[in-house]
Amino acid sequence: MEDVSIKPSGYKEYVVGLLAGVATVIVGHPFDTVKVKLQKHNADVEGIKYRNGLHCTVRILATEGRGLYKGATSSFIGVAFESSLVFGVYSHTKKLLQGEVQSSGPQPQVIIPSAAFGGAIISFVLCPSELVKVRI
Repeated sequence: MEDVSIKPSGYKEYVVGLLAGVATVIVGHPFDTVKVKLQKHNADVEGIKYRNGLHCTVRILATEGRGLYKGATSSFIGVAFESSLVFGVYSHTKKLLQGEVQSSGPQPQVIIPSAAFGGAIISFVLCPSELVKVRI
C-alpha cells in the first residue's frame, strides 16, 4: 500500500494564530476594561467609586450592557494580526531550522532561535504602533 501523507500547508499556522489572537481578546478585554475603569474612576474624577473589580463589573453590565467589550474592535484586529504573524513566522522558522527531519521532542537549538526570530519580526510591527498610541 502506498504511503500518502498530507503535508501541512503554509497558511495553517497563520490561521491558528489569528484564532488565538481573537480568543485572547475575547478573554482578556473585559479584564482590561475593568482595570481601566478602576484606575480612572477610583481617582475620584467623576464622583464614581468602585469598591472592587466585581462591583465595577456588575456596574458596567448594569449600565452599559456590552460595555465590557467597548473599544474591542481595534484590539481584535491588532492582536489577531500580531498573533497570526508570530505563530506563522515561528512555525516556518522552526521548519527551516529542522529541515525535513521531524524529531520526537522539543529541540532547544531549534525552538529558541525560532521564537527569537518571531519576536524580532513582530517588534517591527508593534513598536511603531505602540509609539503612536503612547504619543496620542
